[in-house]
Amino acid sequence: MSSTVVPPAERPGFRGAVRRQWPWLVVIGLVGLGLLLIVWSAWRIGVGLIGGALVVGGLLRWWLAAPGLLAVRRKAVDVPLYLGLGITIIVVDAIATIPLGP
Repeated sequence: MSSTVVPPAERPGFRGAVRRQWPWLVVIGLVGLGLLLIVWSAWRIGVGLIGGALVVGGLLRWWLAAPGLLAVRRKAVDVPLYLGLGITIIVVDAIATIPLGP
């Protein structure tokens, strides 16, 4: 009987899945926090955080060899889309003028 050691990221179950998908969980967590801020009337900060989450997702996709669920297409497509959309959201958030109140 031989005993092989399975690396933590390859173990089945919840903890193994979390270790494999941590980049996606970081991005989704930041987007969720941004949505909460938007609901709590801090919409500029929330929208900026969502754009920042996409930039973080693009950088993680570019930097990591196994980015988990962030890898939707080829790296040459994913990275520019994540970064471009994130930067666009941040720029539109910075230049948007929405009157609040009467």
